[in-house]
Amino acid sequence: MSANNLKNLEVYFNLMLANGSSSLYRIVQEMQLFNSYNPGETFTADALAEKHGFKLVPTKVLCDTLVTMGLLETENDQFRLSNVMNLLKGNYKNLSDEYWAHLPTLLKTGAPFKKMDTVENSEMEYQVQVKSLEWMMTPCARLMVEKLSDNRELQVLDVGAGSGVWSFNFLYANPKAKVTLADWPAVLKVAKDTAEKTKISDRVTYIEGNFHQTDFGAERFDYATLGNVTHIQTPDENKSLFKKIAKVLKPGGKLIILDAYGKAPEGAMARALYQMGLTIRTVQGRVYLPHELEPWLKEAGFTSFEFQSLETVPYSMGMLIAKK
Repeated sequence: MSANNLKNLEVYFNLMLANGSSSLYRIVQEMQLFNSYNPGETFTADALAEKHGFKLVPTKVLCDTLVTMGLLETENDQFRLSNVMNLLKGNYKNLSDEYWAHLPTLLKTGAPFKKMDTVENSEMEYQVQVKSLEWMMTPCARLMVEKLSDNRELQVLDVGAGSGVWSFNFLYANPKAKVTLADWPAVLKVAKDTAEKTKISDRVTYIEGNFHQTDFGAERFDYATLGNVTHIQTPDENKSLFKKIAKVLKPGGKLIILDAYGKAPEGAMARALYQMGLTIRTVQGRVYLPHELEPWLKEAGFTSFEFQSLETVPYSMGMLIAKK
């Protein structure tokens, strides 16, 4: 078989597997098969079949398949919900079906499903999103801090902080670090809850409001993070924000811009779908690549740049480090 035919076959099987797994997940959710089970609670295939009036053989095959998909875990013929199933609740339970269903309308009219990048909508929309983004971005945040490997007494500014996932990982890794989070008040509630639960509140301060308008204070920060922020800003908004951040970084301080522009081959589909999702849910959101951001950063006073791909789940992220 030719290389081209093998590639065609690979694309076919990937589509079939993606469709089969997502269809199976949706059917399980629509039938509410596991809604009565609490995290950590175990059950057998026999018990599940009896509970719903199912035949045992297809029920057992279903449970085994869901184990392979990572939605259930098993031990000694006992099953329990995986952490993924416990996390797939609320806004993410339906895998953003409502966004994708809007695609025909978007193609015909150009009107997005939501306008999450507008000032009047961003606080409300991101209040819903940030809790899920916290666990989604944790592996990348940990890897970012690991790559920086900086154990000094640090001051970190987290702009558009959301859940605090980027800056809080500085605190988890370095007991001498302190962080300041800037975002909408409603959005920062998630970060405040996390800070309380993880007992880091004494090293966290907050700047509440529109980060384009709030005061970041004096020139005192060693690092600033912009995680998944630049893609919902206009070019002029990004330029203005870079200048504002540069003013509060110490000489030699670094701005870390994190976005879905990683280089890992495993993340190619995630990056493509992320951009499609941005087009559906924003007016003009798009991922600006490092070579597009660097001229704006130079204009703001940054002098050198380093790019690193964050080769961990979801394999789509990268970080551009701009030094003042």
